[in-house]
Amino acid sequence: MIPRNKQIVTGVIVTAIVIIMLSKKNIAIALNKTPFGAIRDKLFNVISKFEGYIAVPKWDYMQYSVGYGSGYNWDAKRPVLKTDIIDKATARRWLLAEAEDKYDFVMSKVKVPITNNQLLALASFTYNIGETAFAKSDLLRFLNAGISKVIVAKEFDRWVNAGGKLNEGLKGRRNAEKSLFLS
Repeated sequence: MIPRNKQIVTGVIVTAIVIIMLSKKNIAIALNKTPFGAIRDKLFNVISKFEGYIAVPKWDYMQYSVGYGSGYNWDAKRPVLKTDIIDKATARRWLLAEAEDKYDFVMSKVKVPITNNQLLALASFTYNIGETAFAKSDLLRFLNAGISKVIVAKEFDRWVNAGGKLNEGLKGRRNAEKSLFLS
């Protein structure tokens, strides 16, 4: 049996080590490692609701998109072409492939612990605006700086324009992502 004072010292040392490890960014990232499989269906539901399904590609801002907003043909490993007509099963598979890609990207950029709902909101946001825009966003910068989640969430409101004009669809999507982020 370990003497009582050795147990106390051991407990203090272990606690100190855990506190030091949690203060390191790498450990904070490890706390966010919810496996994609645990939230994939929820993320599919969030993104597919916003994107809607189309079988025939349409021109969407700077590219053709099809299915649930996919701009990339995951089967042919190239951008979507005007001729890439797909069914719902293919659209789901493509969305999940892209959603996992965006999920992994968000996880690589977020340096603070976040909830699963915040992760869902950020992955949906990144799916829509793209990785480069997310990586350069004040939203991400504020989040990683430890600024209040309420202030961070207000940054969603800045991403409601398409082609320099207010887009009501984007406004609704950002409000929903912001609500999810704060829940």
